[in-house]
Amino acid sequence: QTNMKPKVLLCNPTPSDSSPQKNTPLGIVYTGAAAEKAGYEVEYWDERWDSKERLLELIKWSDVVGVSSFTGIQLKYAEEILKLAKANNKITLLGGVHASLMPEQCIKEDFIDYVSVGEGEITLPGFLAFFQDKSIAPVGIMGRDVKYVPAGKLDVVNFVCPITDKTLRLFELANQTNDIMFPSSRGCPYSCTFCQVKQFLGIRMRYKSPHKLIEEIKFLKENFNARGIMFQDSTFTFDWNWVKEFCGLMISEKMDMTWMCFTRADRVNEEILSLMKKAGCYGMSYGVESANQKSLDLLKKNVKVEKIVESVELSLKMGFFVTTTYIMGIPGEDEADVRNTINLANKLATHIAHFYLPIPYPESEMFFQCKEDGGIRPVLKWEDFNMFDDEHPVYVNPRIGARRMKELKKFAVRKYYTNPKVIIRNLKTINSYDDVKKYYTAAKAIWGFYTGK
Repeated sequence: QTNMKPKVLLCNPTPSDSSPQKNTPLGIVYTGAAAEKAGYEVEYWDERWDSKERLLELIKWSDVVGVSSFTGIQLKYAEEILKLAKANNKITLLGGVHASLMPEQCIKEDFIDYVSVGEGEITLPGFLAFFQDKSIAPVGIMGRDVKYVPAGKLDVVNFVCPITDKTLRLFELANQTNDIMFPSSRGCPYSCTFCQVKQFLGIRMRYKSPHKLIEEIKFLKENFNARGIMFQDSTFTFDWNWVKEFCGLMISEKMDMTWMCFTRADRVNEEILSLMKKAGCYGMSYGVESANQKSLDLLKKNVKVEKIVESVELSLKMGFFVTTTYIMGIPGEDEADVRNTINLANKLATHIAHFYLPIPYPESEMFFQCKEDGGIRPVLKWEDFNMFDDEHPVYVNPRIGARRMKELKKFAVRKYYTNPKVIIRNLKTINSYDDVKKYYTAAKAIWGFYTGK
């Protein structure tokens, strides 16, 4: 027991070469701000722009080093930070999606002292209080000297992002394009087998109140000259009453803010889309995943192919910028099924399409589906779960094979981005010289990535 309040370092282990996006690391922003609000001194380190020298300085300054990580390549960098912290005799704490879903495996590592399970705004302040007084039982913390007590879920209804002087720096460093990624809710009521959101954040949608969300948007606009927002919610339009209230406020408050969102094809209609457009929405991303109903059923998407086509075509007709995502080589599929999905992508010809090979994350239902299908690699490391690594796939569809899966993905991208319908659709969005540069850079990147030139 000590009267000294611990000093905390929170780290985002995302090198710029593995993640070119410079989005604000909202996980540590929310978590750290909650700790600051509780009276603790917090510093932040982000691998995308901070030096290793600064990391060592901050580790020496701190008492507790916390790192947040997804399952995948990010975990490799998280482990390097935690090992460095242990070498300097600091208390180490691993949080984030990976730790929350596999805490028992994580705590076995000798360089991890504690694991945070759940939302950090709840777990971190309690853990720091425990650090001062061992008689306090922290919730959501697994360690060798504490009895694990599950944490509840954060009530985000009235929760406004607690920006502090220190978290402001992260916003300033990340958001140099004036486009900000931001959540309006947490949780997901759907059961898609490839997704971990429901396991980490729960099945209940916890929306911020529309009035509080408007407050946040005003803050971002006034302090960062934000002119665009990408809402990170899994299904932004799940609750139509909430969407209507939010859009009504965006219009009545004359927010003059463009925004995009992720949603599902069965949670939009012409009325909702029309209101969203009036409120500044210019685009959305749909998870199409497959043109094969058997695959959608296996993935538990709970939606028909026909409904997906209807909603995507309606969105395009109404003038939205539409992104779609596809998974190729789902368990049970053969090459003909993959080509069917490629053909649907080219028929829809949305502005952007992302093609992925299946990534069966540990503890997801898809992992066990792929394992049952006989395609999971026998020996795996956490960093192997990388959606951008087609050379060493975690799952190989036994009906297609690794080499052919990789070839089909390259074919899908090449066919799509040379599709005249896609080219013309994107050319129609060009309104400035900056747009020309953006598309030229994107075209070069896509061509180089898939041709090696």
